[in-house]
Amino acid sequence: MKRVSKKTKFSPQEAEMHYQSSSKNYKVDSGESHFAYYRDKHPAYYKVLLENV
Repeated sequence: MKRVSKKTKFSPQEAEMHYQSSSKNYKVDSGESHFAYYRDKHPAYYKVLLENV
């Protein structure tokens, strides 16, 4: 996973909206979940979501 700086520029609401919109780019062909895909492709947003769950 990529390193993500401690300070993020996204609010939890922005991260949630980004997560929801990223599902358009996600293909269900693999066994990988959308959340795992999101973690790998968008680590900064993922970190915000993880910290605010």
